[in-house]
Amino acid sequence: MSRSLFLPVLILALFPFRVAFAQDDDQNEKVPISITSPDTATTYAYGTIKDHALIWNKSDKVLIARVTFTDAESGPGQADDDTHEFRLPGVNYDEAKGLFFAISEKGEVIPIARMTKALFIKSIETLPNARVRVIHPRGVVTVILEAISPNDPAMRSPANGSSPDSTRKVDINLILN
Repeated sequence: MSRSLFLPVLILALFPFRVAFAQDDDQNEKVPISITSPDTATTYAYGTIKDHALIWNKSDKVLIARVTFTDAESGPGQADDDTHEFRLPGVNYDEAKGLFFAISEKGEVIPIARMTKALFIKSIETLPNARVRVIHPRGVVTVILEAISPNDPAMRSPANGSSPDSTRKVDINLILN
């Protein structure tokens, strides 16, 4: 996959999206999922991300990325916040398992997030094989959910004599870019 597909701008990993990338020449290589939200927004040209969350809209059956920007660092005075929501079509939710997933072009079901509960608060967390990118050059905001198969060799520990029980922290940014 070419690095030129992504704008060299400020990118923040938040949560996952899904829309299939262009397939490489190697037919055996798994195609990652990349979903670009059909929604765009305009915010502060020099704003920063203050807060972000994934939300499941149960009635419309759509995953939503809610992002709040602030202009707090742009100068003296009271900071203003600007909140936008971005739909991520193509994400499904298995309520029995509490798992969000998308289907690749090859028909592979790829889990991307899970519903978690701490005390009485539910939240949605992306899985290690997925991320959400918020791109906002000069205040124009685009949100992209990306994921690879959890069975992808990049997600496994190296077989260099280490213990089979050992785990490796995977940087999803290096895998997808």
